Amino acid sequence: MKRLSYILAVIFLLPVCADLWAHPAGKISADQAAQTDTVKKKKPKVAVYLGHSNISGGRISKQLFDSLAKQGLTAKDSLGNYYKVDGFLFTYAELNFYEDSVGTLTPMTDYRQEYCEGDTFTANVSATLYQRTKQGDTLYFDQVSLIPPKGLPGAVGKSMKFEITAQP
Repeated sequence: MKRLSYILAVIFLLPVCADLWAHPAGKISADQAAQTDTVKKKKPKVAVYLGHSNISGGRISKQLFDSLAKQGLTAKDSLGNYYKVDGFLFTYAELNFYEDSVGTLTPMTDYRQEYCEGDTFTANVSATLYQRTKQGDTLYFDQVSLIPPKGLPGAVGKSMKFEITAQP
């Protein structure tokens, strides 16, 4: 019985050893090399701004946010090259207060998310956003896709987060 278990162990371990011998440590296949190259060649991140300003996040008043948001998003790298914004994912976190069954007010956040093509909000978003924003709301701009100027490599836009505050 002991001899049979040795034979079975050799039969099962032989293919494993052969596979390890065929792929010595330090050498990688062509597929693994291609994956490593794409990981190393990540697209650079370019700063994105609200409107024609240098504001890319933080606390902002409602009036300033509304006026800059109507201008759309702009993107500029550290060398001063402007990128065209092709689209972005907009998330609106609206702070609301709800009353439970015993009358206790509870703050809760309602989320609305929409992908906007181009550098401005879609008609659905802009139809209600400027009337709804208020102190305590948070607005996110993520997955900003950019079109580089001629001769420059592709890039992705940095995310932005704004918190609506009381008037300055």
